[in-house]
Order: sequence, then C-alpha cells, then structure tokens
Amino acid sequence: MNKQDLQNIEQLLEYEFNERAILQQAFIRRSYSQEHGGENNEVLEFIGDKALDFIVVKKLAEYYGDYTKDNEFSTEYREGKLTEIKKKLVNSSMLAHRIDCLGLNEYLIMGKGDIKNNVQDEEHVKEDLFEAIIGAVAIDSDWDMEAIQDAIEKMLDIEYYLENGFNDEENYVDMIQQWTQKQYDELPLYEVYLEDENTEEYTCRLTLPDIDGYFEGEGYSKSQARMDAAAKAYSYLEENDMLFTMEDEVGEPDENRAINQLQELAQKGYIEMPEYVFKEYHDEDGNPVWHCECHVDGQEYYYHYDLPSKKEAKRKAAYDMLRQVLGYSDD
Repeated sequence: MNKQDLQNIEQLLEYEFNERAILQQAFIRRSYSQEHGGENNEVLEFIGDKALDFIVVKKLAEYYGDYTKDNEFSTEYREGKLTEIKKKLVNSSMLAHRIDCLGLNEYLIMGKGDIKNNVQDEEHVKEDLFEAIIGAVAIDSDWDMEAIQDAIEKMLDIEYYLENGFNDEENYVDMIQQWTQKQYDELPLYEVYLEDENTEEYTCRLTLPDIDGYFEGEGYSKSQARMDAAAKAYSYLEENDMLFTMEDEVGEPDENRAINQLQELAQKGYIEMPEYVFKEYHDEDGNPVWHCECHVDGQEYYYHYDLPSKKEAKRKAAYDMLRQVLGYSDD
C-alpha cells in the first residue's frame, strides 16, 4: 500500500489520519503478519465492531426518537423493530456489500495463502475489514465520537437505508463513486459544510474529474446533502449520455463467460443474483441427462437446457439469460 492509496482511502472516509500506519494496519490480515511480522487488523476489528454497534444505536435513537411533552424519551418503533433494523445495518452481508460499494477490499494486504485462495472476495473477510477501518478511526481519533460517527455514516450510509429501505437501486452516492472509479480510477470529491448554523442546513459540493464546476446539494444532515449532490451529478451524466451500460460493464454476451458475466452484473447491482435449478434424469438408453434452469428475479423468462453435461447445460442457460438481460433479440 503506497502513499497515494492511503490518501485515496482518507478521501473516501473524509477523515485524515494522524498516524497513517494505523490506517494501513486496518488492511493487514493475520496471514501477512505471520509471514512478515508486525501487527494485523484483528484487534482493530474487535474495536470497530463495538464502535459500530454504539454509533448505529445512537443513530437509530436520533432518527426515530424524541422527547415527549413530559420530557420523556419516546421512539417511533418499539425495541423489537429497532433491533431488526440494527441487525440489517450491521450484519455480515451488509458490511461486505458496503465494502464492495466502496471498493476497499482491493487494498487488502494478505499472505500468500490468502492471495492464492482469493479470500478478499469472501463475505466475512470484507466484514472484518469494514470493522477494522472503523477501529482504526476510533484509535487514531482518540475516540472522537464525531469523527467515528462521520466515518461510519460515510461508509455505511445509514440515512439512505433508513429513508429508502434496504434497496440500493437509487443510491446515487454509490453510483457516482462507481462511475468515477471505473472511468478515471479516482474518487469523487465531496466538500460538506454548514450553510447556516442557525438552521443547521448542510451544503455539499461534489466535484467530478474532467467536468467543469461542481454539483451542489443541500440537506439537514451531511448524508442528505451528499446524496442530493450525487443525485444531481447522476442526472447530469444521464442527460449527457455519459453513464455506463450493462454491456459496458461486462462486454458482449460470450457463451464461455456467460456465467461470470451474469454474476458480475448481479454483484454490481444491475440484476438480482441468478439462481440455477438442477435435476438429473436418464434417457431411454439409461444415459444421465442434466436439466438446468437459469432464473433471475425481475426477468420475463427463464431458460433451461437438458444435456449430458451439467456444466454445459448451466453455461447455455446462463448465455440465453444474459442475452435477454442485455436486450439481445432471439431472432
């Protein structure tokens, strides 16, 4: 990890470390420290897990709670519902998904075994990384609650999920980040500040590479202002035909790569994850035949093949589904 990598991560977190060595430590897995010595991210992960729980509960209390006329504290939801929301925000799948959105697992520092096994793609590894980064911010800031909360809100985007539900279809902050990383291998630059301390309304200025000027958003929280600016930037890119298509992401349908192409589209949020249903039977001569169906929620049709090879049946069903997803005619 070089100086530029560390600066990129600081820019993404909107937090400047006093000791960048702690930030780098958050990305070091035990497999690397066993081979090369030094510290790894396991203790930071433990610390980050506890800090994350505290901040998420604090955020839920702020978002759903208020004082009554008798100065008692009341919340919109009862304990059970709040617990359910908290679990959705901090479970393994969510934290791994957020690491994917931020593109942070590519910076992991791993030993030879981890590299060979591609563990950077495993859900629990990405979850550990998320928590370790929060732990690093907690230690480096000497437990500055504002710094920790800002970092968590930036990484987890809590308000987006509280306001829109647990669906990322229109998370413009994530989409703008993916666009700039793919187009320029850079991060978008957000500057958030209080426009008027009396009204506590935040203003965000978003700057994109190679685009003159900036996009300005407003909101009564940093997250809202950031999302407003990102939505305006996304509209600009859409109006000027500058967005990526699904085919830009994976290329033309390729029967030999169709399974991976479909999975990549799902991981990037364009489609639901494909599901394959298999059933084995025998033909009149007693030879084994594999029936494979490829299903994708939201698509009009599913595709199936019956072939002696299970792998071949899956590949062909995935290829036909990919053509449908990308809008290719069956003619």
